[in-house]
Amino acid sequence: MNRLFVLWIPAVALFTQVALAGVDLSQSTVSSDLERVPAGTVVTVNVVLRNSGDTASEGTDVRVRFPHNGFLVRIDDLPQLKRDDIDREVTAVVEIPARGEYRFSFDLLASRKEAQHTLSSDVEVRNFLADARHDDVFSIKIGSVPTNAGVVIGGLRFHPAAFWVLGWMVFGGLFFVWLRARVQWIRSNPKSHHLPADVRRFPAFGIVALIMIPLAFLMVGAGLAWRDYQTLTSWKETPALILDRREVIRTESRQEPGKRRRTSTTRTPEFALKYQAGEREIVSSGFDTGTTLHIGGQVLGKAAMDDWVAGKTIPCWYDPANPANVVVRRGFGGAYIFFLLPLPILWFGLRLLGKVSHAVGRLNDLESGVG
Repeated sequence: MNRLFVLWIPAVALFTQVALAGVDLSQSTVSSDLERVPAGTVVTVNVVLRNSGDTASEGTDVRVRFPHNGFLVRIDDLPQLKRDDIDREVTAVVEIPARGEYRFSFDLLASRKEAQHTLSSDVEVRNFLADARHDDVFSIKIGSVPTNAGVVIGGLRFHPAAFWVLGWMVFGGLFFVWLRARVQWIRSNPKSHHLPADVRRFPAFGIVALIMIPLAFLMVGAGLAWRDYQTLTSWKETPALILDRREVIRTESRQEPGKRRRTSTTRTPEFALKYQAGEREIVSSGFDTGTTLHIGGQVLGKAAMDDWVAGKTIPCWYDPANPANVVVRRGFGGAYIFFLLPLPILWFGLRLLGKVSHAVGRLNDLESGVG
């Protein structure tokens, strides 16, 4: 019995030594020097695949998954590199020496449409024969796109749209005060009984709302139309290399009382592009202006996703004032139909305003003895 025990101890030691001499990938890391980047920024991610074991990790599979809120725009030329745009991942096969490491890097582009979201990418390394595996996730916060537009007052930057909103509010306030004074004068005038009864019941705030709200919609539509007009007239055309592509899927659910829930899904493509803007090489993302809804947009988007693959060169148009603003579809879209919907409301409000003005003129005529 003692002899068997003596023989068993070296066997256990030998088995333990062989086990410890295997492949260990648990010390692999994925990192970047940055913790937060503005939208539209390219981030370099460094990957260190470490084998802490005593056996070389041959035939090690590496899988890099593309980010959901951005693009993979560059990766080192890894051995047996394969790219899958449908599953949005890159695979490769590398060898890591015993107690050694294998280093590579890749660049991610934070989408300009995903400010205040997170840019992340998953890196998986596995050796099937040694049953060794390690997963690590790179994640970084996407900030707002920096801009020089607007006016700086007291250390704060005010966008030009803020002045339009302020002007609209001031005009609306003055319009309300003026109209309320006229309506009150009609109601308090001794000869107002000569007017139709409905004129004396017109609410000043209601008339102002019927006019100002549609005007706000039309102002927004005019701003979008001006941007689309600029893409056709002043934006510069240049060839662009497609680095990556993704499909942005937005799902909205609405449920009205007593009715079934309605779900609508929109699919919009977005492309990571590399192009020359003068003497500068720009890497940015875009598709259209992002503020228009093209008639048949779903069909156009699907056609673009099917035909425009990574590595293909297509024409693009960029804003000379800010070359990172780029589109591959330009022109006026069908969204402007929606901005025509408030026109009947505006017409009704102007009609009520005309009745108030006519009533004021009628009272003036009565007081002066005319008619």
